[in-house]
Amino acid sequence: MRRLNKNEQDLCLRILNGDGNNNYLGNLIDHKLNGVRISLTRNPPNVDLLFTIQNAMPTDEEAEIVIDRVQEISVEILTVVNLINLLEKDGYIMLLQRTNQVDNNSIFGRGIGNMPAITSHFADRKISELLIDYTTKEIFVTEEFRQFCKHNFVARDEQRFRRQILITTTALVVATLALVVNTVFNLLPKFTGGTKIKQEQIESIRTDLTKINSTLDKINNQAVQTSDKLIEELKKRNEPKPINNKTKKNASH
Repeated sequence: MRRLNKNEQDLCLRILNGDGNNNYLGNLIDHKLNGVRISLTRNPPNVDLLFTIQNAMPTDEEAEIVIDRVQEISVEILTVVNLINLLEKDGYIMLLQRTNQVDNNSIFGRGIGNMPAITSHFADRKISELLIDYTTKEIFVTEEFRQFCKHNFVARDEQRFRRQILITTTALVVATLALVVNTVFNLLPKFTGGTKIKQEQIESIRTDLTKINSTLDKINNQAVQTSDKLIEELKKRNEPKPINNKTKKNASH
């Protein structure tokens, strides 16, 4: 099912709301046919648009209005016929022919029958045939069509496709997030661990330097103390010894 435009969506709502209540094509577009009648001939197929005017000869204003309205009504017929055809093919609606006796000629719309009219022939034969066929068949909606309207005119296949896309996208997002989180947790210890090791190395070097400085200070203090002792010993050795008087007297005798 393709995406419907605003006019087609409005027609779908009219089909839905008219279900079971003379839900015919003519009633779907009747509100668009002010001053216009649509004349149908079944055999041979023929469709004419009849635009009501005030006198036998149209005024310039009426002629201009009819020109614009021909385009407008033609598009409206094309839209409703194609929409009904599409909805029936997709199983959204069912068409029921209630009688076998159908008049060869019929007219519907809001134009005035006893007043003059400008006639415009609807040239598209295929659309004319479908229009003639659909105007005598009542439209019944299915539950699928109700769900279609309920879900903003999104077809079942498209709804399923969107759900699959959503599920797939969600799964990809979750997988991506899981990958990112996993990568972060795998790399984080390396970065933090590396930083910790460097910091520990710095602290170790700092401690070792402190110990070395302390040892050097001790060695320096010891060297100073040893040097002082050696100097004292040398001083003591170089000092003259005192002479003993007794020894001196004995030597003189």
